[in-house]
Amino acid sequence: MIRQKISYLCNDIFKNIYMKFKISPKNCPPKNGGGNAKLVINASLVLSVLCGVPSCTDEIENEIVENNAKMQEFDASDGTLRLGKKIPNPYSLKVVQQAYNELAEQSGLRSCETLAPTHLYLKFAPKNLEELRLLESDTTLYFYNYPLDVELIGEGGGYHDPSLPDTVPTYQYVCVPIDHPLPEVEYEVLDEIYYEEDDEAELRSGSAISWEQLEEKAYLLAGDSSIISTPETRGSKQWRAQGFLYYYDSRKNAREPLVGVPVRMRYHLITYQNCTDKNGYFRSEKLRRGDCKYSIEWKRDAFRIRPNTGLSTADYVIQENKSSVNKTFRPDENINQWFYATVFRGTHHYFYEDVYGLPRPQNNMEIRASNHSDNDNGLFETGGSTEVHIYRNDRNSKEITETVFHELTHSAHFDKTSYSTYSNTKTKIKDSWACAVAYVMTVDMYGSNSRYYDKDQYTGLIIDLNDDDTTYAEEYITGDYVKGYSLQQLWIVVKSSKTVDAFKTNLKNFYSNETEQYLDDLFSYWGW
Repeated sequence: MIRQKISYLCNDIFKNIYMKFKISPKNCPPKNGGGNAKLVINASLVLSVLCGVPSCTDEIENEIVENNAKMQEFDASDGTLRLGKKIPNPYSLKVVQQAYNELAEQSGLRSCETLAPTHLYLKFAPKNLEELRLLESDTTLYFYNYPLDVELIGEGGGYHDPSLPDTVPTYQYVCVPIDHPLPEVEYEVLDEIYYEEDDEAELRSGSAISWEQLEEKAYLLAGDSSIISTPETRGSKQWRAQGFLYYYDSRKNAREPLVGVPVRMRYHLITYQNCTDKNGYFRSEKLRRGDCKYSIEWKRDAFRIRPNTGLSTADYVIQENKSSVNKTFRPDENINQWFYATVFRGTHHYFYEDVYGLPRPQNNMEIRASNHSDNDNGLFETGGSTEVHIYRNDRNSKEITETVFHELTHSAHFDKTSYSTYSNTKTKIKDSWACAVAYVMTVDMYGSNSRYYDKDQYTGLIIDLNDDDTTYAEEYITGDYVKGYSLQQLWIVVKSSKTVDAFKTNLKNFYSNETEQYLDDLFSYWGW
């Protein structure tokens, strides 16, 4: 379904939104979702002082009690995720400094260090969608819709701070390396953080206290003993967070791997990310200790899925503090998350899998996943927009996926022609082309598909030009004998043709086909 918008959108919509510091694209992680931003450390901030640093244990405990009293539990708008009490953060600079002081005293060191922050824990307050997307444009950072130092209860997603209206993006929480350039979006510093990567050079040059010792002590001071526990599933003190994500296909009645989903593995404020492979498997690239929280954002660098309401990307927290998880998204357990997974699967296929050499849809695609529409199964909005709507409407996996393919074909068609050309192309051509691409892709995924018989808009003519099926040859007179036009050939004709007559002429002039003698009958049958 196509909706024309009469609008004059400015191509430089972001020119009035500027960044105080330039974010270099070379700092972005690989497109497969792997890799992590390197820590940027100012070594000159590491100072040596006498060991007589006052104990801050009482200060930490008092702050925890005070903050716990301020926290409330809020129902999430999607699923059962709730926010509970505030929990201490072992990577807080004051906690790590206290851990260092105590270890230094136990070791009998005559001098020790005053640690400098390596990261900042920030709370951004984007005022609109443009500012939210500006934050997300830095793919080396992992933004969360909820605070990272609170207890998460249950599983779910879609959290929006209840103090904010739905028309404003919710607060974004992130842990940022100390020297990392920040966009010009309002923020506040919630805490100073100290963290070292085990495989990096010692930040505390010549220190008798290792990072492993310091991290373990900080965890214990913060009341988290998971760093010294060694469950049988881990096998050693260091382990890799890992797991499998699956999708229940309601058309096939079968469980299948979810491919390409970016999974976040978070240790308090420290996040690693990797994408599921063809088997639905993911694994952290880093060996770590302590419990891990797993979460998903239904997005890739080229697209994001948004709920029906709200401005943030659809997300999901897998509330399991384990070394590994095994999760299947099923419609009978959480229909919204299953729907997001369905839309993600089809969209990921169109952007990243083999699509016969056809153009990909527009980058930075916004996909609205809505539960119901009285009139449409899907909608592509033109006029400079990069937004597609997909409606669940109580349909099965195959039906929803085919709609995803259909609407994204419109997006690719629009993106590879001008606004004027696309707008002035006959709807019959645009929708018949989207029907054909969606038909072929769905056959590849499911092995079979239904045919289209709408002669007004969603015609089967382009499907017949491509397929070898002659089942309907008698009904079409001899028109259904036409076959053998590849999707790539047909795309050249589609993008070059605004009218039905131009389509016929271009098809005959551009290509020689052994079944060309039956073309006129085929065009006549479908009312072209």
